[in-house]
Amino acid sequence: MGRTWIIVSVLVIVVIIGFAIFGYSKVSNKNSKDQTVSPTPTVLAANQNFFSEDAKVMYFYSDLCHWCQKEEADVLPDLGAQGYKLKPMNVGNDPNLSVQYKIEGTPTFIAENGDRLTGYQEEPTLKAWLDAHK
Repeated sequence: MGRTWIIVSVLVIVVIIGFAIFGYSKVSNKNSKDQTVSPTPTVLAANQNFFSEDAKVMYFYSDLCHWCQKEEADVLPDLGAQGYKLKPMNVGNDPNLSVQYKIEGTPTFIAENGDRLTGYQEEPTLKAWLDAHK
């Protein structure tokens, strides 16, 4: 009876471990299939009408910057609709830009004359600054 009890216990443990491994692999595979990568706001912004390679004001940003994403979602679309343009400068893709232009944080706006505006800006503030640097 003792030996039978040990064999049954081992079989039950093996079956439980098997179900656990099977269940984990199903959940793991389901999660990896369900994870679709949606573009960040910055990637979406690249298609918006406020970016132009020949704009007079450079806009330094990073795809990982929360404030850049907020700027691009809340402020820049309205300014773009009003005709304002910014030259996109992604410091995340090209870290040399940070050194070359002495970027200490994003978002940062730099005009042709060297004037700069750093940090998230509400629409009236950014619009006034852009008007001063046409």
